[in-house]
Amino acid sequence: MLGNIEHTQMSDQELERYSKQILIKNIGGVGQKKLKSSKVLVIGLGGLGSPVVTHLTSSGIGKIGLVDNDKVDLSNLQRQFIHSVDTIGLNKTESAKIFIDRLNPNSIIYNYSTDAKTAEIIEIIRQYDVVIDCTDNFKTRFKVADACQKYMKPYILGAVRAYEGQITTILPSTSKIKNPKIRDLFDEENISNTGDDCSDIGVLSVTTTLVGTIMASECLKLILNIDEVLVGKMLMVDLLNLKFETIKYK
Repeated sequence: MLGNIEHTQMSDQELERYSKQILIKNIGGVGQKKLKSSKVLVIGLGGLGSPVVTHLTSSGIGKIGLVDNDKVDLSNLQRQFIHSVDTIGLNKTESAKIFIDRLNPNSIIYNYSTDAKTAEIIEIIRQYDVVIDCTDNFKTRFKVADACQKYMKPYILGAVRAYEGQITTILPSTSKIKNPKIRDLFDEENISNTGDDCSDIGVLSVTTTLVGTIMASECLKLILNIDEVLVGKMLMVDLLNLKFETIKYK
């Protein structure tokens, strides 16, 4: 079960910080304790990772793991707002921690300055309750999704390019429950070598911010045991034409 609250305590400061959130009927004090007791891994601290990290932190997720092997570059700042001109040249995990500490020092941060394609990522995934994949290539996505199935971890995927985005949530399958998998949605053989989604086409900050926000929402709903998540469904976002479409897959 996500968010074991048996030994979780809330300080007066935390109760004040999250007071407006606690008022929401399907969160309350119990839900806030679930958020605090949860551990979420964010892989990729770029355009998608920025809104994901921001919302997880401000919502009160107790422990957040950050995975990224890149350094902050000037070209990142157009959409990666957790970084700044002051952190150019720093590893993105270090830069993100600076941002988080200023936003909400109650969150405990674990930095992993490693490539998500390495074997190390599999052991890291094992330690978390939910994994949010903000990477930009399918080779990594398939590797992370497979590790999430192995260790029975919910997996949230987002992808963006230009004005368009996609979001889905994949729950691990068991001997009794067969949930849709990443290969039910994407053909690994045909898509894994296509390269980065936005490397040639480009991407807008409004697209990454919206898609990343929805990914964070999926994570919060999983932790809070709210049923309306994108399992077996992909949300397609088209900001150029202001279209939102949900497709089912299995």
